[in-house]
Amino acid sequence: MLKVSVKCSFFTVFIIFFGCSDPEEQHFETESQHVKDSISEVRIDSAFSAITINCDTLMVYQVPKMVDSFFKKPGLLQAFFKNNNKYSDADKKVEKVIRELQADCDSNLLKETYRIIRLRQKLKRVRHKR
Repeated sequence: MLKVSVKCSFFTVFIIFFGCSDPEEQHFETESQHVKDSISEVRIDSAFSAITINCDTLMVYQVPKMVDSFFKKPGLLQAFFKNNNKYSDADKKVEKVIRELQADCDSNLLKETYRIIRLRQKLKRVRHKR
């Protein structure tokens, strides 16, 4: 019975000592997390604007080149997307969002390229022999 009460009192003191923390410490952790989140938001916003501008530029200048290269050598189109640099960052949340934005841009470029290719193929007149 004595061993049980000693163990119970030890665990009670342990829980009280480590379970109750300073409110200032919690406030500091919350403030620190808020600062980290705001920095991440700023970095994501700046990356979003840079990726959007880059994607728009590629849409205007690179898509016609990709369409022309498709008719010459179809393998060159996939080489463009394989050569893109992969983004890496210490903050995994920022890295994940930026990679998703870049993948969305690449997807839009590819869709636009194939849309133009299909339109060009439809515009060609085909003569049917009778």
